[in-house]
Amino acid sequence: MKRFMAGIVSIDKSLYVIAGFVLACMIVLTLFDVILRNLHHPITGSMEFIQYGGSIVFGFSIPYGTLLGAQVIVDILTEKLNPGMKRSINIITRCVGILLFLFIAYNFFLYGIDVRHSGERTASFKIPYYPFSFALCFSFLLQSFTIFRDLILVVKGAEK
Repeated sequence: MKRFMAGIVSIDKSLYVIAGFVLACMIVLTLFDVILRNLHHPITGSMEFIQYGGSIVFGFSIPYGTLLGAQVIVDILTEKLNPGMKRSINIITRCVGILLFLFIAYNFFLYGIDVRHSGERTASFKIPYYPFSFALCFSFLLQSFTIFRDLILVVKGAEK
């Protein structure tokens, strides 16, 4: 189980590094596109790269954010509860979160298969859509594993 937990942390960090690299590339691309646009030579297809880069940055940063506990938690109702009840609510919400992100991953997978069969591609560079759908599927699957890791910690009583 320790290898599983360490593997989740390692993959989360790797995806986060990829998201950071893609974000840096998007910043550089936007900078050059703005400069060249003012010189009447815009970068063709830059919007495509920004859109798909944004999906990668968004999707790949979610699991590591969950790992760090960086999400906003509104605990107005639960702060007045006893520790046992808080623990039960944490277990329930994590189970719901796991199911939600598995559902999202499954639907991205189905969408990726559908788009792959239809052969849809971007307008400028003819980049296929389906790899981005599968990347987001993987990211949300990993998100459900990350929440499962949190669930194990809550059940063991070793919450963050």
